[in-house]
Amino acid sequence: SGEEGARNGPSLMPGGPKEAYDLLEPILSKSAAQTPQGACISHFGMIGTGNYVKMVHNGIEYGDMQLIAEIYDILKQTAGLTNEEIAQTFKAWNNTQELESYLIEITGIIVATKDDLLEEEGMEGYLVDKILDKTGMKGTGRWTIQEAAERSVAIPT
Repeated sequence: SGEEGARNGPSLMPGGPKEAYDLLEPILSKSAAQTPQGACISHFGMIGTGNYVKMVHNGIEYGDMQLIAEIYDILKQTAGLTNEEIAQTFKAWNNTQELESYLIEITGIIVATKDDLLEEEGMEGYLVDKILDKTGMKGTGRWTIQEAAERSVAIPT
């Protein structure tokens, strides 16, 4: 997703008639991200199921990002850790089987990124400390929660 998808190809989740998928699969497979296990593509069923799976995926990812943000805030505000200590904590967590993920990895990198404009002025500081504590959304997180509520399904992070 995001930068990785732009550089290496996306993970594709098409839905629709199997016959149509079979005709398009060679083209889609070549444009999808590639792994040692093959192209990151799967046919998900009837029309709309690919979008539905992507919506649920995004909803889960938003939940993960919220959890990471809250953990960062606890480590920074309550535990009083420095940015370097927080970065090292996320790096250590990313080296565990339970927590290894792209989001944990980039959080460690982001938290440790110094503000190069301050450095030019002979001062020190971190870029993450300049980011407003404010978010927005495109809707897929809300749609995931609404869908789960309508289906009476728990969606814990």
